[in-house]
Amino acid sequence: MKIEGARSCETPLFLYPEHMTETWEQQVKAQIRRRYANQIGENGAAKAIEHGYPSDLIESLPPALIEGYSGCGYLFEGLEFSGDETVVDLGSGAGVDSYIASTRLPRGTVISVDMTFEMLPKINYQQLLINICGDIEYLPLADACADIIIANASFNLAISKEKAFAEAFRVVKSNGKLVARDLIKTEDLPAEVLSDPLSYNTSLGGALEEDALITEIEKAGFKNVTLSDHRPFSYVHSVKIEAMKLS
Repeated sequence: MKIEGARSCETPLFLYPEHMTETWEQQVKAQIRRRYANQIGENGAAKAIEHGYPSDLIESLPPALIEGYSGCGYLFEGLEFSGDETVVDLGSGAGVDSYIASTRLPRGTVISVDMTFEMLPKINYQQLLINICGDIEYLPLADACADIIIANASFNLAISKEKAFAEAFRVVKSNGKLVARDLIKTEDLPAEVLSDPLSYNTSLGGALEEDALITEIEKAGFKNVTLSDHRPFSYVHSVKIEAMKLS
């Protein structure tokens, strides 16, 4: 159903569009937004379990939610909540991780940020979710507003990893943490992928090598950066990223 005044993937980003000065950047982001706006859920539950989500957790999620899963792995293993944190989910997509986080925050808040309006979470949990259509390279959020930042297969889609990690560092509080799943290259991508003009918006073209990814995260100011749980994912690997913003 079309909502009067609703944004669509064809609508220019209404948050800080003036920052995107490069035509190439605009074109790539438009392709990414079109891809996810038109994404039809298929075997979402099976994919999530294959990517490491506990099967009992997936079975407990609303079917309409898990159908939109588009991440690259489970990031909640070992992630503990006190219950009153503000969690920012960067590139939240359909909101699977936002929803999971919200169920663990009886007194907290989850802010879901995605630049594709159609993908923003459709299912709320106890009204804890705040949805924002925005670009993770130009976050419309205040400094030091988040206790925890989560992201799942989001930074690999950023045109500028430097800007995206710098923004994550800006909005997280001192002694706050970044916990993410993302993709790394372990070898050169095949020629058919490199020559595909849409490789960037299929999450492969933007993947960095492990050392380069760690460098970008540390360059933003994060400390204690670790990459773990390496899992094959198409032509690349999915890894869990953990980092801290130390006071």
